Amino acid sequence: MPTIEDRIKEIEQEIKKTKYNKATESHIGLLKAKMARLQLEAESHKKSGGGSGFSVPKTGDATVALVGYPNVGKSSLVNAMTHSGSEVGNFAFTTLRVIPGILKYKGCQIQILDLPGIIENASSGSGRGREVLAIVRNADLVLLVTDNEAKGMDKIIEELRKVGIVLNRKRKNISMKRANTGGIRIRKPKSLNLPEEQIKAIAKEFKITNAELYIRESVDSDDLIDFFRGNVVYLPSMIAVNKIDLPHDESKIRELSSFGKIAEVSASTGKGVEELKEMIYQSLSLVRVFLRDKSGKIDYERPLVLTEGTTVRDVCRNISREMLVSFKYAILRSDRSKVNDMRVGLEYSVADGDIITIVSRN
Repeated sequence: MPTIEDRIKEIEQEIKKTKYNKATESHIGLLKAKMARLQLEAESHKKSGGGSGFSVPKTGDATVALVGYPNVGKSSLVNAMTHSGSEVGNFAFTTLRVIPGILKYKGCQIQILDLPGIIENASSGSGRGREVLAIVRNADLVLLVTDNEAKGMDKIIEELRKVGIVLNRKRKNISMKRANTGGIRIRKPKSLNLPEEQIKAIAKEFKITNAELYIRESVDSDDLIDFFRGNVVYLPSMIAVNKIDLPHDESKIRELSSFGKIAEVSASTGKGVEELKEMIYQSLSLVRVFLRDKSGKIDYERPLVLTEGTTVRDVCRNISREMLVSFKYAILRSDRSKVNDMRVGLEYSVADGDIITIVSRN
């Protein structure tokens, strides 16, 4: 009797053999839904298994996970950015545990995780892949690392997707209310091209037969599968092409742009490392807020580091709850404002580089 893994592989082969076009789009979407449901079953079976995993506490202002095949130079790259002392060797599987390093950049402390190399079928457990991928779920940014041969990026991204890690996509505005009767009723925009029968077929693969489904924006079958799967994380990612000092094919590297922003680097010579640091910083969308005390002194060495969309309320909350309770107003100095030392309230959005003085009622 075929195992769950056997059935997943059969579906993968069928998807590969099926040429994608308008006529086969619905069939491929249904195959993907079947495969996602089987992957959920496989996960539930393996959660009861023992074994020691990788456990790395998150530290710093953000966490970046390096993901790639063995021997593409991840450890060398981490060393070049953080001086973490990760073991380096010219053979596969040098890194057998997770080695963290701290990248200090523009006042931020960014945790960089050197992970063991991913191999084919990592999502099914090969090469302790499931343990490695579980750590990636908790990262703030995925740095996909390849070398001068630029091979296999699509396979790595697929391994991540199999365990519910979706790169460079946004969570769609979909919700659902389960019901006891009535079948599947769909509320969707008139402009949505996805046929209702296809939507219902995908839902039934996840054993949903009675529900009100609300789709509030344009989606495809992958978005629906991610929604029904329910354990998906959406993470930003970028690509580092290491060993760029060795012979390489620029056209192959350009092809990787469909998967995200690319940094060409050489950990051994240092070429492109500073540019990579800046790209990581930009991709994390960090917001540095510099605090000014009562004497007027500004701490430029260690800013308060938050994320895009931060308000003055968030700043106060991160300093102390007491400051939020006693808040009167804030004085803000910003490059984007023509007015220096502008008085603002709790809901004012702050930007990277803003200088803030919190004024209390007492």
